[in-house]
Amino acid sequence: MKTLKSLFRFFMITILSSVIIVLFYSCEKPISDELYLEDSVSIEESLPWQDLLSQLDLGSEILFVQQDESIQDVVDAAKSGSVIYIEPGNYQEEISIDKLDLKLIGLGLTPDDLIIKNAEKSNIEIINLYDQSGFDNLQNKSFNSGKSSCLNNMTREDLGGGIAHYQFEVVMGPGEFDVVRIHRVVRESRAYKPVRTKGHVFMVHGAIQDFDDVFLTAGAETIDAKTSSSFYLASNDIDVWGIDMGWNMVPLETTDFSFMQGWGIEKDIDHALTAMSIARLIRGLTRQGFSRMNLLGFSYGVQIVYGAADRETQQHWFRRDIKGIIPVDYAFKYDNESLQATACSDADYKEYLLNSPQYQDDRGAGFMAFANLTLNAPNDPSQFNSSLTNLQFFMANTSQVFCAGNQDEFFYTDPFRFIRQTVNIAPYWPMQIFYEVSACGCPTRDVTFDDHLGEISLPILYIGSEIATGEAGIFSSSLTASTDITNHIVPGYSHSDLWLGYDADQLVWSPLRNWLKNHK
Repeated sequence: MKTLKSLFRFFMITILSSVIIVLFYSCEKPISDELYLEDSVSIEESLPWQDLLSQLDLGSEILFVQQDESIQDVVDAAKSGSVIYIEPGNYQEEISIDKLDLKLIGLGLTPDDLIIKNAEKSNIEIINLYDQSGFDNLQNKSFNSGKSSCLNNMTREDLGGGIAHYQFEVVMGPGEFDVVRIHRVVRESRAYKPVRTKGHVFMVHGAIQDFDDVFLTAGAETIDAKTSSSFYLASNDIDVWGIDMGWNMVPLETTDFSFMQGWGIEKDIDHALTAMSIARLIRGLTRQGFSRMNLLGFSYGVQIVYGAADRETQQHWFRRDIKGIIPVDYAFKYDNESLQATACSDADYKEYLLNSPQYQDDRGAGFMAFANLTLNAPNDPSQFNSSLTNLQFFMANTSQVFCAGNQDEFFYTDPFRFIRQTVNIAPYWPMQIFYEVSACGCPTRDVTFDDHLGEISLPILYIGSEIATGEAGIFSSSLTASTDITNHIVPGYSHSDLWLGYDADQLVWSPLRNWLKNHK
């Protein structure tokens, strides 16, 4: 019963946020200790692997041949037009290629670590990452198929303590907002030289949030291993990656949302999986190998985690990017009839809005305004309830649902940190996604990204907060075929406490780190 009530309160955030918006607008271990650190640097000033990255074709399907795998097997699994990258190893096999426009590229890290029988005969180009002279002729090589490289921009920022934050802006399609931002937070021996890591994770943010809001800064005034989950993981030799979805790029002043028509969860899954392939490529270029990656999703990101894993059950092994999944504090499916009924009712309403038509959900804009008002005048009487201050009203309406507490205190999180986080959220996200999240939990509604849930056999770590989704999220993993499932419920915590809490490093990030090191 406690779990039911907690999940119901979590589900009620949809209603709560709508009311607030209406009210507001009606009222007007490192390899080396040597560190060479620099400030944010643009792609033009970057080191050779960066130059190489800008020359490679990121617009085609990317596949990988890892050590002890067969090049021919990957060729057979590839589609015409794919690019296949070959990890260092000794490949003594005859290769037959009968597909159009298939590109094979071998990456050598040392002079003797890559041997491919009849590489030239098989039209396999070799890039020797140890040989600087090899980069001098990049413009004369046919690495790029003629398609846009898709890489718009790249920056590197020193976060201190030997931790760097990279951002890669990548075009995913023809639309103005068909673009994602890929993040990497990693420990370095010196600038642009990541240490050999001991685990990896690709992190997907929740609704109306981005990577920085949840996993990097998350409202903190100082980023360190106590305040930032990605910094903590990187300082413990985890290679941390993440994504900002295209709808994060939509500015507040936007008035025409027709581009959001049909923008559903499948599109975000496309973007997430493509971003993971690019992350695997960059890991290989920076001497981490091409291993498949663990995919973490928080809140709405749980839909992406299960949906992407669902899709990959129908793909050849060599075309898969996911090694394990980590759903965090959301229920993909419900085993409770009352919650199923609520999901169905919610889906009905959102379908009505879509048909109006209303293609955007603007809760983010309302929350941003609400948080800005509180941050700028926390002790002023609230225009919504004069018996409370702005801070008290904000805390009363966000406690339990987001942070455990009440109108006078948050038990585990600094309320002003949560407010600063809220100020920076995304103003809009697609209504189609909002509808599909509810439809997924409704037994009478059909969505396309849950058809093969029972075929998922990947390792699963479920992390839940007791006050929000709690144990309800365990049911979803029980529907899979996985034989490696770990459940970690954090006592007392609510939804946002998992990333903002004073002791989140001990209660949440440490167990996550240990799981990642055991599932690398």
